[in-house]
Amino acid sequence: MMVKSLRITHFIDEHLCFQQKRTEDTDYSVFAVQKSLKTIEATKLDFHLIILCVEGSCDVSVGHHDFVIRSSTISIVPPNTVFSTRYSSADFNAYLLLFNSDFVKKGFVKSEIMEELLFISPDYAPIFDLNENDFDDVLYKFKKIKEEADNQSPFCIEVSQLYIIQLLYSYNRICEICLLNSDKLINRQYQVMYQFRKLVDTNFRQLKSVKEYADMMFLSPKYISECVKNQTGVSALIIIQNRIILEAEFLLTYSQHTIKSIAAKLGFPSTSAFSRFFKGVNGMSPDHYRNKREN
Repeated sequence: MMVKSLRITHFIDEHLCFQQKRTEDTDYSVFAVQKSLKTIEATKLDFHLIILCVEGSCDVSVGHHDFVIRSSTISIVPPNTVFSTRYSSADFNAYLLLFNSDFVKKGFVKSEIMEELLFISPDYAPIFDLNENDFDDVLYKFKKIKEEADNQSPFCIEVSQLYIIQLLYSYNRICEICLLNSDKLINRQYQVMYQFRKLVDTNFRQLKSVKEYADMMFLSPKYISECVKNQTGVSALIIIQNRIILEAEFLLTYSQHTIKSIAAKLGFPSTSAFSRFFKGVNGMSPDHYRNKREN
């Protein structure tokens, strides 16, 4: 069977049948789909698709997973994954958010962090139930993105980017909580990755190498690196570096601390060591980054 690969505009034209005010191509779109959804034959998307079901149900296949999207569930279809829909109920009501990876990598969050947020493990069906508060929060964000896209107000793109990033963080948090509270056996690699990330979040100021975390976990650095790479798509060292950089960027942007003080807070032996690390990861010195954010 031939599997087509679709861009956002082609997907809209072929499967959503909406008239959209747009140029030939677009980086993101959001739609409220009511009543039954047109059947989508096996296809590969060139973009990310997030589906928030408000009411009804729809049978979906993503990769080798077959599942039903029901009311108060959220699902993400990653790019280059075979995706199809079959039966949808007459009362099916959902929001569909379509966006290109590059759209959310512009400006606000470091590219490597976005890669981690956008990574969807193929080992698990990409669908999760939302409790009432989470559902209301996610629905609010979908509606705000749609409002920004429809009104085309000043800074609508930047505001939409921020809402999408918030959605990705929310999805990742829900994903981890659901998997950890599941009655199903979570594979060992996911457990190792989750423990590693928790330790990094707590100890990144003191510990800066994979070996130091491996010693805490009584595992080999090689095994941790393998687990983290398989589950997140990025290396263990990148996760450590990203956490340090995230804190450094926050302090450089929102605090009055000197570079020397920030270096000490982040556990670097000297200002020069911090500056070399920051420039090696970010491509610019801490001073340059701070000045750029202020201007």
